[in-house]
Amino acid sequence: MLAMWLFGTAGFILFIPRKDWRMGFFSFLLFQAIIWLVDMITFALDWQHAPVREFPKATHMPLTLDYFFYPVSFAIYYVNKKSKDGLWSRFIYFFVWISVITLFDNVLERYTDLIAYDKMTWYTIWLDFGFLYSVSQVCCNWYFKDRDSFQTEQRWETHEN
Repeated sequence: MLAMWLFGTAGFILFIPRKDWRMGFFSFLLFQAIIWLVDMITFALDWQHAPVREFPKATHMPLTLDYFFYPVSFAIYYVNKKSKDGLWSRFIYFFVWISVITLFDNVLERYTDLIAYDKMTWYTIWLDFGFLYSVSQVCCNWYFKDRDSFQTEQRWETHEN
């Protein structure tokens, strides 16, 4: 757990440029809120559980994973995405990022007691992360008004001119 805190902090500082820290902090907090909502459901339905937790009497969810490491990974993903690239390259970037996070999560599940999946498989975890990243990205794009990411706005602008 300590390694995730260290690597997460170092990753935020090293992989997010200082001028984009505001965007990184907002995307970090937004992802925390969304993963909390989704994981509350999965933990309540006993699809997953966390045998080792930082605050076992306060919550059944893992604090380090859900509230720090995965939000930092989304912040790094969001700040470093290239919205001006083509649709194909954005899809590959998304696909590779989600696959690496899923692989990391499966390694944690197999070799540690930080998380255990009862009724979830690797592909449902991949879909879960895909959903979390997609919803978070749409919300961040809306907040930062990233016009390159909103294709409908581009269509309306071309018709108005």
